[in-house]
Amino acid sequence: MKQKIFVEIGVCDFDTLEPLINNGWLGYFVEPVNQYASKLYDYDVTECAISSYDGVADFYVSRKTNQDWTRGLSHIVTQQGEKLLERHTHLIEKKIKVPCYKLQTFLSMKEITYIDFMKVDVEGHEMDIFEAYDWRVRPTMIKLEHQHIDDIKMAKMLENQGYIVYTEGKDMYAIR
Repeated sequence: MKQKIFVEIGVCDFDTLEPLINNGWLGYFVEPVNQYASKLYDYDVTECAISSYDGVADFYVSRKTNQDWTRGLSHIVTQQGEKLLERHTHLIEKKIKVPCYKLQTFLSMKEITYIDFMKVDVEGHEMDIFEAYDWRVRPTMIKLEHQHIDDIKMAKMLENQGYIVYTEGKDMYAIR
């Protein structure tokens, strides 16, 4: 039996898939903000963003407040989806440059040839990622946050790739 593999894109430092590793899965984390990525030092974490091109991206880092959810608002500056930190500029701590890769480039770099579960929470950059993806590696199950994107367009794209798609609250699930 093959080892189960997951890829988590947009980790921050809460609600991660770490429990899967503790149950024998092989996991790959992608987090562009060093202060969050460095907390996952025991695991395979890549400090980059996944996007629609290979190169460097401007990235907003959200300010820490006494409300935990604000630290998860960081996002790429140029994206199709909602730009939360441009609506809430008081929550921007800084703008940084981060390496970014297409999803297929990242998977190739890590020599990932199959994925059992992919989790994507990139605050509005989901469409950018999946529209540029070549679908050579088709995750068995995808969970993504859909509240900051055109979720109807995303669902159609995933259905066209052979997935059964449904939403639950802020999340969209695609299963093949």
